[in-house]
Amino acid sequence: MINRTEVPEYAEDAALLRFYQLDSLEPEVWVDQVPLDDATVTDATLRHFSQRFDEPIKDSNSGSNDLQFSDDTDPLGIRGSIFDDDARHSATNIAQLKERSALVITNKSFQPRYFLQQVHKDTSYNELIAGEERLRLSVDQRAEALKHLVHSNFDRFVSAKVTVDHVYEEMKSKQLNPEEEYGTRSLEKSLNEANTRADQIYGPIVERRQKVEKVRSTLTVLQRYKFFFNLPSSLLESIKQHKYETAIRDYKKGKFLYHDLQRSSSIDIDSDDMDGQMSSMENHANITELHRKVFEKVWTEVNKIVVELRGVLLKMLADPWRSMEEQEKTINFLFDLDTTEDPAWYYLDSQYQWIIGLLKETYDTNVKKLNAHRAANETEESDIQRSLALKKGIEQVRNKSFDVNADRDPDNRYWRITSDLVKSLSALLLRCLPDFWRLSKAFIEGKFAHKASVTKSTEAGGGRRRRQGVDLGKVEQCQSMTRNIVDMYAKLISDHFDLNIRDMPVQENPDGTESVIMPTFIPVNASSIHVCEYLTRIIGDLGHCVNDISAIHLAGEAFSGLTDLIEKARWKFVDIICKCWERDAKTFYLLEEWILDPEIPQCTGLLKRYYDYHKFCARSTFRISTHVVTMDDMANQKHERPDVKPEYVERIRGSFLESTYTFLDGLVRLAFSDYTPLNEKEEVQLAKKRDKIDVHSMDMRILLTVGNLAHMRSTVIPKLVGLFKLAYKCNMDEDLKTLIEVVDQLDKILFNDYIKRKSGLIRDIIRQGILLSGVDWYSIPKPTEVHSYVYEALMTLVMVHSQVSSVTKQLVHRAVSSLLENMANDCLESFRQVERFGMGGMLQATLEIEFMHQTLQQYVTSTASDTLQLIYQSIEQSYDAQQQNAGELQSELNHVKDLLVFSRKSTVVQFLCFKQNKDRSRK
Repeated sequence: MINRTEVPEYAEDAALLRFYQLDSLEPEVWVDQVPLDDATVTDATLRHFSQRFDEPIKDSNSGSNDLQFSDDTDPLGIRGSIFDDDARHSATNIAQLKERSALVITNKSFQPRYFLQQVHKDTSYNELIAGEERLRLSVDQRAEALKHLVHSNFDRFVSAKVTVDHVYEEMKSKQLNPEEEYGTRSLEKSLNEANTRADQIYGPIVERRQKVEKVRSTLTVLQRYKFFFNLPSSLLESIKQHKYETAIRDYKKGKFLYHDLQRSSSIDIDSDDMDGQMSSMENHANITELHRKVFEKVWTEVNKIVVELRGVLLKMLADPWRSMEEQEKTINFLFDLDTTEDPAWYYLDSQYQWIIGLLKETYDTNVKKLNAHRAANETEESDIQRSLALKKGIEQVRNKSFDVNADRDPDNRYWRITSDLVKSLSALLLRCLPDFWRLSKAFIEGKFAHKASVTKSTEAGGGRRRRQGVDLGKVEQCQSMTRNIVDMYAKLISDHFDLNIRDMPVQENPDGTESVIMPTFIPVNASSIHVCEYLTRIIGDLGHCVNDISAIHLAGEAFSGLTDLIEKARWKFVDIICKCWERDAKTFYLLEEWILDPEIPQCTGLLKRYYDYHKFCARSTFRISTHVVTMDDMANQKHERPDVKPEYVERIRGSFLESTYTFLDGLVRLAFSDYTPLNEKEEVQLAKKRDKIDVHSMDMRILLTVGNLAHMRSTVIPKLVGLFKLAYKCNMDEDLKTLIEVVDQLDKILFNDYIKRKSGLIRDIIRQGILLSGVDWYSIPKPTEVHSYVYEALMTLVMVHSQVSSVTKQLVHRAVSSLLENMANDCLESFRQVERFGMGGMLQATLEIEFMHQTLQQYVTSTASDTLQLIYQSIEQSYDAQQQNAGELQSELNHVKDLLVFSRKSTVVQFLCFKQNKDRSRK
């Protein structure tokens, strides 16, 4: 037998087609063979056909020529074969075989024209003429052979004909006629009865056998596909035990089996991979249509379970707390489960939605706390309450104790909640945004793409193309989501702190003044100290958040939202601090307790409070306007101070000067207004600390205020201006000069008011003693003592000296000197009103003026000295020299000198305060 695997492809089919002269292996129309007449059949032809039936099939080593074409000789005898050697082996399909078979002369489709065109296209005409002669000779020989065959076998044909006719006659005589169905009716009846009996006997057996075969076939299929039928239960068990890798491995295996079964049901025998498909048919030969329906149901159940598994994995993918490595594994699981949506995008979108929702939730939670705190501690605006908060804030600045017992103070508690709002939002952004950006970059770079999938260019969005392996569509989507997260953070912060409103509104008060309406996030009675402290902390948290976010290198548009936020916050916070700075300066005088500063006895503690307050506000605005908000930032800027933008410098400079002028006005108000305690509970302790200071005395308040102004002029203002000038790098010389002028004017107003009132008392005493006491300066006798009005005037000065030295020793000389000048003027005016002085009057007036002069010697200014000289001249001009001769006048003057010395000695104790320190030490 020939080995079929060694037969050339389609060789056997071609042989069948040639032998039976067919065009197709599946003919639809019967075609009779053309009978062979005498002209075409020869003995050689008959021998050839007889040999085709008797000749055995050659083995594979004998070549394939005879298998392809039985007679390929050239009928013209010109060529050995009508086909080339290559052409014999080049036919690979039915179409080529049919085309080649049309060249064989024995074929029904043989066409002489086509034969000559294909076989003898290069043959010469003479060779064709010779071939024609050979062909005619061959045909004649074949016709002669056929005649000889008929002649030699004529008796056989006649005998066969007679035999056929005899058989036909016998059949008709033995009732093999159409009426009896040619004698087969009885046979058919017997067969039918036998068949019926056989069905009765063997039917159940055959039926059971069929059932057994079905069961056996089913068991065979179940055994062979046991894994597939157990797949739903195994998947459920793996999911229950959270063995997702096992479930996915089983699913992929079952998917392969199912698709293999699907392919076996639709094998195309005309395809090139015929051998592999034939083997697949053999493997699944026992699978019936019913089995396939069962497979379909099982796979439908598997798909339902897989859908549930996808849901479980998607829930895991939406869990924001799982690590990126775990989520990447989950994404690959979903890809293996043939998910219809992109799990990487689902993961990215779920993270985005979670971050946005968490930002809103965090903000709403903190806002609820703020609203609850505001409702529980609702109060009306009050200068007293704000001043108390300011006083407490200054103490916290000195002690650096803002965080000590902060929760007990409602205002601090409110600020802490506000600060926590910013901290929580910033911490949330710092925790989520870097991870989200890394996730976005991984998504853009295709890290979460299915490893088995083929990367394709994204056609969405107007035909976007990949640039250097990056999907621009994904880049745009990720940047958009990142920008939305940043914008949400910026919007929440901006809305809460009114950052989009650059200038705060102003309202008109009933008294005609205007006041700024503070934003709602500022407590009603918040002090500028607490505003500075907590706004600095808040801007620090925002700045650190922005700096940390910048380290992850966000896209420009996304990060620009944060830079805009920090810039708007800086300006808004500086503006708020400046407004609060100016507002508190107007009521800062309420913090005056009229207690002398232990370290600077010439002024009250109010100046140190003001210095701390003013410096803290200026430093806070500097930190906010330059991003230097923490100690670390200050350390980094130790060697070089950062520059402040001009618009910030002008805004802060205006508040610096405005608050200083307002504070100076408040000092004047303090001096002329009666004292009202800021906190009645502390008044008892404050009274003990004041000692001898009478806060209800205007004189005392004026003296203390003048002392404060002096210290402001000499120390506080130059120091504050110098620090401001150094920090903000601006010229403040003109401003300093103006401030000094204002202080001098206020000092002059207050001091002159004090001197004016004291001078009025002395003036009354002087006028009463010189003009209204009844003394006749022309006729009075020689002096024996200094008149009492002089003692009263000097004792008034002693009281002034005592009052001034008890609170402001540095003003003693100034006050007594000024009073002395006024007293000298009063004496001059009074003595000028005396028409004439006699000897006694002249000596008495000279004694009294000289007594005052020597008693107040250290306080005599040039102005006072000139005035005293004018008094002497006035007395001399009004003296009537005719009353005494020159010798007697000189004797009396010596007597007056002795009397002056006596009077000085007798009053040394009363007027000891007027002595210089060295004189008192000597005494």
